Amino acid sequence: MGESLLEQQLRIFDSIKDISVIPELRHKPSSKYVMSSVEDVLFPIIAGNDVIIVAGSYFGDEGKGKITDAIANHSDIYLVVRDNSGNNAGHTVYHDGLKYVFHLIPSGILIPGKICAIGPETVLDPIDLMEDEISQLVNTDVEYMNKLFVGNAHIVGPHHKVMDFALSPNNSSTLKGMSYVHASKVRKKGLRLDHIFNSKSTQANALEKDLEVYHAMLNHRGLDEDKIYEDMEEFAKKRHIPENVFEFLKAKDKIGFMIDLYEKEVKNNDAFPRRADVTKMMQDAIAERRKVLLESPQSFWLSNATEKHWGSSTSAHTHATGVLASSGINTSRVKYAVVNVAKTPADSRVGIGANPSSFVPQDYFSKKGIRMLDDLGDACVDFDKIQKMFYDAIQPNGILKPTAYVDDTGTYSISEAMAIACSRHFGEKGATTGKPRVTGVYDCLAGKEVNTWQGPYLSISALDRGDSLDNIGMTVGYVYFNPSGESVDSNGKVYKNNDIIRLDDEYPCDNVLKHCHPIIKVMPGWKEEAVGAQHGDCDSISKELSDFVCCVHDFTDFTPVGFGNGQDTKNMVYIKEKESLLEKAYNFLFK
Repeated sequence: MGESLLEQQLRIFDSIKDISVIPELRHKPSSKYVMSSVEDVLFPIIAGNDVIIVAGSYFGDEGKGKITDAIANHSDIYLVVRDNSGNNAGHTVYHDGLKYVFHLIPSGILIPGKICAIGPETVLDPIDLMEDEISQLVNTDVEYMNKLFVGNAHIVGPHHKVMDFALSPNNSSTLKGMSYVHASKVRKKGLRLDHIFNSKSTQANALEKDLEVYHAMLNHRGLDEDKIYEDMEEFAKKRHIPENVFEFLKAKDKIGFMIDLYEKEVKNNDAFPRRADVTKMMQDAIAERRKVLLESPQSFWLSNATEKHWGSSTSAHTHATGVLASSGINTSRVKYAVVNVAKTPADSRVGIGANPSSFVPQDYFSKKGIRMLDDLGDACVDFDKIQKMFYDAIQPNGILKPTAYVDDTGTYSISEAMAIACSRHFGEKGATTGKPRVTGVYDCLAGKEVNTWQGPYLSISALDRGDSLDNIGMTVGYVYFNPSGESVDSNGKVYKNNDIIRLDDEYPCDNVLKHCHPIIKVMPGWKEEAVGAQHGDCDSISKELSDFVCCVHDFTDFTPVGFGNGQDTKNMVYIKEKESLLEKAYNFLFK
């Protein structure tokens, strides 16, 4: 029987337990944050820019929907566009008491008077679009035909999804075909939306070239379509797989099947949205002095252009500059601002890869065969006890001392118990996959790196979760420890065991990060002065919450503008740094 996670952690702890106390652990907040209003905080950002980009500042699923909705509701925002990437990202929006889960449709579709578009560089499965997204609008009588436009997207076909399923280890992908459709895109094979509305011979020629790779990859791996079909049927008991993917596997004439599918469901479907040149729409809007909101997919750290996590990234350039570049907007002629979104407490990463601030390794749930949140069963249900034990186990030097947590289902390390309890307690699951997410504490080192690229504004979602925590942590440093004893080189810098990485150091690549352990600063929670929407209106925030936000600012240089407070956009809390007496006097006299 292999070594348990607790045993592994104890072995590592024995080597790093005596590291020195870094100054960040003793840092006191430099100022105070107070409640403000959307008019004072968000509106000036909108007024001063032609283009607003809402971007994830971590690993996706940060809760971008609320701040996006808040910006889209501003009367000056005319056009809301989702560009770049595909429907492997999801965002949840609550509107008029109803829950909507969109993947490619901008959330602005629910706001009267807004024009929305699925824009340049997107990859799109038009069948999924109709079945998963347009159906929500139809079922709730949301008019979209005159306000939603789709550009000439790259088409995700069933063959891309089959390869994703059959070739992804442990089905760790979202199974939306992203890697494989982007490969088709780069090779200039496959379909674009325009092809579907033109000749069948053009479609057949493009598909024939794309399917050559499909057949070659299956043959190379010795995979049989009948076996893949059986495996998919079993997998579909836990997660939805579109029926057309099964039909594709059984089809003898695969090209004819796909052409007929798209002719029926897309070309001749009166419910399919209108098509347009979305880049031209944005350019015209800006020329007419109308403002554009760009909804960024995924996040900074999942961008294929982010060197530090390239091996576990998505297939598109999803940080703010990539989204802007894909839009076709001439940046020399516009002013733009980026509003970053982070989620804390219980920050989460989507997918596998290095994440020093997570409670457990990113593949923890996958290795245990946990595919849905309900699969967690009755393990680690005493959230209150677990969160107290976790923070009590953090030493003065910020290193977690592994401790055993025992319940009726077994023995867990306290970090395992925290990961399970947080996923369940906070409902942390992927909007696209439904898989429980591995959570952790807010990572100030990663945040500071993001701010240097696309700061300074930061919206913190889900901060009302602190209402249920006695303490809240944030990562203010890493300690490198490789059990093999090997050092690792990242961009010419060599990292050795027990090296400490601090906020002003260069941010290393994932070959280093996978051997890093968090140095956690523990701060008091605000249970006694809860801010959650369920607690009613409040006109101030507690000292503890203010101190936490201030430390995020001090350590990352982000400018916090607000935080999520419940599911509804209307419950967003907007904040600003309290003016000193000198600043008040200056502003009174000169502004």
